[in-house]
Amino acid sequence: MTLQEKAQLAQAVAREAGEMIRTHRQFQVHKKAEHDFVTEMDVKSEQLIRRRLLEACPEDEFYGEEGGGATSAAGRWIVDPIDGTGNYVKDIPLYTVSIAYELHGRLEIGCVYAPALDEMYLAVRGGGAFCNGKPIHASIVSDPDDAIYAMSFAARLPEEHDHMLRVLNRVMGSCNDLRRMGSAAFDLCCAACGRTEGFFELGLHIYDIAAGVVILEEAGGKVSGWQEGEDPLKTGNICATNGLTHAFLLSRIRD
Repeated sequence: MTLQEKAQLAQAVAREAGEMIRTHRQFQVHKKAEHDFVTEMDVKSEQLIRRRLLEACPEDEFYGEEGGGATSAAGRWIVDPIDGTGNYVKDIPLYTVSIAYELHGRLEIGCVYAPALDEMYLAVRGGGAFCNGKPIHASIVSDPDDAIYAMSFAARLPEEHDHMLRVLNRVMGSCNDLRRMGSAAFDLCCAACGRTEGFFELGLHIYDIAAGVVILEEAGGKVSGWQEGEDPLKTGNICATNGLTHAFLLSRIRD
């Protein structure tokens, strides 16, 4: 199966899972860590996605937020069955299904579906980025005074709270405004389609950002860690922008 065929498969599976979670509003919620929740729909969504992908691509491995899986493989699907579970629980429409495909250690496909908004983001390396089939591009804003950034308060990392507040203070005083969406995958897609100029957060997991990273980079944006040489896919510390304001944002988030 070609990468384009796998991308179309990811899109179909994301839509199927997204429609399932959107239309099933009766579910149990469990606390799995401080400020971190899981619903039975997270689990059912991941099971559906895993089954569909591996039935179609038995040669591949799978790694999901809820069930784990292969940490490396020649071909690997990396999945967050509901990114933004807190939003989903409260019926806030900013939640997504996030599916990425990695081939020989390189992310090649990103697919993010926001079912409550019916927005399907898709990108294959070298082929550009799309929302509902139409090309999307990062914004052309270069002046930080005009920039809006999405962010998080690092609520699940109490040891980083003071650090994050210092960072927020530096960024907030130097840009137009900040937004807190509640889904890293959606944040990256907002930067990819020019709604925001970027996104920064600490301590994420690869399944939170893998698909969105491909989409933003294919839309002309830039992604890095917070520190020089840091790989955000490994550390979870991500600075993602339209590219034009990247140096500015890094200068504000670095201590």
